[in-house]
Amino acid sequence: MITIKDVASRAKVSPSTASRALRRIGYISKETHDNVFRAAAELGYIANATAQQLKSNSTRTIGFIISDSNNEYYFSILSDIQKMLNENGMSMIIAFSSENPVDEETCFRSLIASRVSTIFFTPTSSRNGAIVEVAKKNGIKVVQLFRDIYEDLDTIINDDESGCRQATEKLLALGCRRLLLVDVDYLHLDAASVRPDRSTGFLQALNGSSARYRILRFPLIDYDPAVLAAAIEEFSPDGIITATNVAGLETLSYLTEKNCTHIRFITFDDNRWLEFLRVSAIRQSTRVLTEKIKDEICIQSDVPRKIVIPQDLVLRGNCLIDRAVTPSEDTDRADV
Repeated sequence: MITIKDVASRAKVSPSTASRALRRIGYISKETHDNVFRAAAELGYIANATAQQLKSNSTRTIGFIISDSNNEYYFSILSDIQKMLNENGMSMIIAFSSENPVDEETCFRSLIASRVSTIFFTPTSSRNGAIVEVAKKNGIKVVQLFRDIYEDLDTIINDDESGCRQATEKLLALGCRRLLLVDVDYLHLDAASVRPDRSTGFLQALNGSSARYRILRFPLIDYDPAVLAAAIEEFSPDGIITATNVAGLETLSYLTEKNCTHIRFITFDDNRWLEFLRVSAIRQSTRVLTEKIKDEICIQSDVPRKIVIPQDLVLRGNCLIDRAVTPSEDTDRADV
């Protein structure tokens, strides 16, 4: 492994001078600066960031624990967050908890060992308060995203309750009278303890209405599309709202396969493929989210902050799905 001593030897300076030149600390002549950078480039030297962090007892690295690797929404926001971090001289470590509190604790331990300055995570349960406290005792700020589970932590959440209420009110206004909400079934969380709650907004909009409704809890992990299909066939809804990208994709696949163009459909987590398919969606502002995450990295407060990001209902095709080519039609066309 190439060390700072190797760079110093090549540049014919002391290791401390080479280190100061690469870190741009103190006065270094242009000639010495150029020689050191040239030597580092020729040798392929990259500074040991971890060692520098240990010396200064600080880091410019942020940790993110992603609870659901199947959800495209997380990766769409991480792209914007990574850009923001780069612009501010920071980096990011991503870990995956897979909606499992045991894996979540392992992720915390790894990020604590990496001496990140802040950990953002979507809680998989309420069971990891002890490791959260360990992180805080090590000077690491911990912020929960999208689920308000731990009362003593800063929290950034999307206003799912309001978003679902908007979607339900729109479907009712369009004449829907049999509404199905495909909400989330958490592996290690009681859905009633998760705030904000989509089902609450759904029921608020239905209050006083004669419409019939059903709420299906669809697992985030290890889900069975047949369960969703059976619920649609049994209840025969004329309007459907889905809570996640995964449930939205499975529902859209079923509706297009069965050519259910009469069913109005709205899903959470708007993205480019939904826009391309002209599917109505509830959109969260990634710009606002990124700004709030930046604020959390910079702001220190003794009082837990609860930040709620509003959502917009994006209407396309009057909430109806364009008629898609069914598998049988595709086969017939191929035979021609």
